[in-house]
Amino acid sequence: MIGLQVCAWDLEGPLSMTDFAAEIFKYLKIKIKSKIKGNLGDLFYLISKYDDYLIDYPLNQQKLNIERYNPGDTLRLLAPFYVNYFSNAELFEIAKKKLGIIPGAIETISLLQDEWDIYVISTSYTYFAYQVTEKLGISKDHVYCTLLDVDNLKEFKDQLETKINHLLYKIFPKYIDNNKNFEIIVDDLNDFFWGDRNSGYFQIMEKVVVRGGKQKELAIESISERTGCPIEEIIVTGDSITDINMLNRVKNENGIAISFNGNNYSIPHANIAVTTPNVMGIMPIFYNYKKIWDFIKDWNENFEKFKMDPSKIPDDLIPSSLKAYFIKENFVPQINDIRSITNEKLNELIKIQKEMRKKVRGWVGGLG
Repeated sequence: MIGLQVCAWDLEGPLSMTDFAAEIFKYLKIKIKSKIKGNLGDLFYLISKYDDYLIDYPLNQQKLNIERYNPGDTLRLLAPFYVNYFSNAELFEIAKKKLGIIPGAIETISLLQDEWDIYVISTSYTYFAYQVTEKLGISKDHVYCTLLDVDNLKEFKDQLETKINHLLYKIFPKYIDNNKNFEIIVDDLNDFFWGDRNSGYFQIMEKVVVRGGKQKELAIESISERTGCPIEEIIVTGDSITDINMLNRVKNENGIAISFNGNNYSIPHANIAVTTPNVMGIMPIFYNYKKIWDFIKDWNENFEKFKMDPSKIPDDLIPSSLKAYFIKENFVPQINDIRSITNEKLNELIKIQKEMRKKVRGWVGGLG
């Protein structure tokens, strides 16, 4: 690997359309014996919204005496559910059925492998992250993700049922009955997750270290150290709140930090935005990384013309093979330099990226 350029990718979003934690939650309907008010999609969205609430307002973490909480810790909040209802074997099988690889991802990784040392930094649990990356041809030792072994946490299972039932049959119905008013139940959620620190539920949460937020930045540091590649020379790609630390770190060191079909969390922490229905839309950046800002300027000056007729893309901007791919698949990526973007343009771009995010990923595209 010596001498290769280095890139690091988030998994869910840029490479897979699946939100694995949400997929597992769907399977709870065959595990939960008693009928609950509302649907499990609403419950997952509620817990995801609570995660955003803790991240967006850090003072809440201080008031609740939470020592560590990172973007993406939804997976920490949900881990006891999965320990209670699933085995390792079941979670591997669910992951296998739901890889959800985004169009162009396999081709993109295959093209990059000759000249790039490719890493994945994912919030997702091991069950999913290892299987998707194996399908993409990325070795397990190049994958940083959230380690979870539900079988080894079964010692706490006897303490979980009563606790979980309180959320399912008391707090969640209160939320539904009040027109999904988050403010109505936020104190209940605070008490549920953080009130009893001797509970089995809390003990499991404490054992899970989610690869999000600061943990993703630490992964970038680890990759830089093991490869000898300075952080400013690593191309990093993310799309959500879990990626803001690693995007910001690379951006601040004048490297290439890409918001890929991102949202209001990822875009302000990146310096390039790529909006595309197909992962191959990111390849112009890799072909032009040594002259990236001049390339993006040329690309944007002619983007509307390229969009109308991809055959007009000159061969000195991208290889003819990539142009042929864009023509065949009928798309041209939007690539924006967002280093000095105005607030008006930023809000416009957030809207464009969010729309593409939902188009590619469906309902999970609306999550933070």
